[in-house]
Amino acid sequence: SVRVHLGRKLGSKLPFDSNDALLWVLSLPDTQLRTPATRCFEELAELWHLRFASRYPEGLKVNSPRTKIKIEYRAASGGFGGRVDLSDSELGPLPDVAALSAPIDGLRDLLNACTDELAAYSRLLGKKPEAKDTVEAAFLLPKEILTSGSGTGAAALKRVDDLFGDHRIAGVKVTRLAQALGMEIPPKGKLGAGLCNQIGALMDKLDVGFEPDRRYGSRGLEADGYILLFKAKEGAPVDGEASAYAAARAMVEVAALAAVSDGKVEPSEFESIKADIRSFPGVGGVERGRLMAYASTLLRDPAAQQSAMKKLTNIGADARASAVRAATSAVLADGHAAPDEVKFLERLYKALGYPVEDLYSALHRGAVALDQPVAVAPEIRTPGIPIPAQPPAFHSGGVRIDHGRLERIKLETTAVSELLAGIFVEEEPPSPPPQVGEPVAAEGKFAGLDGAHARLLSLLAESGELDRQAFEDEARKLRLLPDGAIETINEWGFDRFDELIVDGDERVSVAEHLREKLQEARVEA
Repeated sequence: SVRVHLGRKLGSKLPFDSNDALLWVLSLPDTQLRTPATRCFEELAELWHLRFASRYPEGLKVNSPRTKIKIEYRAASGGFGGRVDLSDSELGPLPDVAALSAPIDGLRDLLNACTDELAAYSRLLGKKPEAKDTVEAAFLLPKEILTSGSGTGAAALKRVDDLFGDHRIAGVKVTRLAQALGMEIPPKGKLGAGLCNQIGALMDKLDVGFEPDRRYGSRGLEADGYILLFKAKEGAPVDGEASAYAAARAMVEVAALAAVSDGKVEPSEFESIKADIRSFPGVGGVERGRLMAYASTLLRDPAAQQSAMKKLTNIGADARASAVRAATSAVLADGHAAPDEVKFLERLYKALGYPVEDLYSALHRGAVALDQPVAVAPEIRTPGIPIPAQPPAFHSGGVRIDHGRLERIKLETTAVSELLAGIFVEEEPPSPPPQVGEPVAAEGKFAGLDGAHARLLSLLAESGELDRQAFEDEARKLRLLPDGAIETINEWGFDRFDELIVDGDERVSVAEHLREKLQEARVEA
């Protein structure tokens, strides 16, 4: 039995390993396994071993209790009975692990944490049991299991790694990446926002970033388009809405448009863009790496170039002139123009089809001083009293950011970013406005859900389904993260109905057969 096995460990003063600890916590009569643990027990055991090894690298050391194992047998008739001797021939009477309680709380917390990590995977199997050995299911597993070298996820990981060969970056067609991931996508055309985000989530778990990545302000993926992969921890996440990053991205887009405007891209043009990215203020190493990848996709994807140039020709002359005036005015504002600012404006004029000479005329009309070395007459020194040396400057050792220059760049790119938003970021098809009923009370709508999640669930139940973008807008109005809201609502649904409530990729909906139950739950609340 478990008590005898663990008693021998205690008697030998040996720490418990992960198997011992799992046996112990599972053998307790008050341990109640939740649905993800029972449905996915193999995965639970694997995750337990990994998490236990991380928390207790030398095993779980338990102090031996004074209480010894005692088992007495009594017949149902009461006519006879006796004590069963479970003493070990070498250790003698064995300590009784049942007398211990202190380590149990920590082990239960670990078991619950492992169960929580398998919740999304369990929900998929509850909805589609046949998905167990698919890549879709594998990528819902915790990262440590996915990359542990076993199962479908490990095979996909190897296929993706093969795309890199001996390099840290790889440029491939989107269809080839989909094949490596084991995903089915249309042979041509744009991929939906939900599918792009799903690919992004899978790649994050493989420590691979990519561009274009719509999560960080780039355009969406196209099935027959080009994608640049690069190895980076957790997929190189950045704040795509940060002002410095947005300004740098606009600079990259303008430079790319300027480079392709004459129908060919020279290697020196890409090198120039990379140099500008390296010197751009306010962005870190991860941001620079992602921006360089983005620039590469803009310059190497003919489809993206054609699409961008076609959209650019459709932009009205007034809008283009407004963007040029706004960017130029930002430079003229302080009477100085750094060489990189002039270069930015030269590219902008070229990309939007304006003669560069117009830029120089505007700069001279504004009496702008160029921030660059000016030739002067040689100095003739007269001997005299030597000037004392300057004291050494204090260096903080940190990165120094020219905030004034950064602010000017932000001003330059604000109008330009608005102009480029419709060129490089693919528009989602317009969705019909959701049929929203009367406002519902935020509190107490569904017992166990907070007000914001209850209101979102009510909206879904009343409207039937929502376009993904409409759902995300409604979630953000309630200050909820869309995917997190779905997770929370579905967790509540499993606790109450033992099945998934909300589902959908392009369109988010409530399971049809649960709507009546939800109405009853609302009344009960």
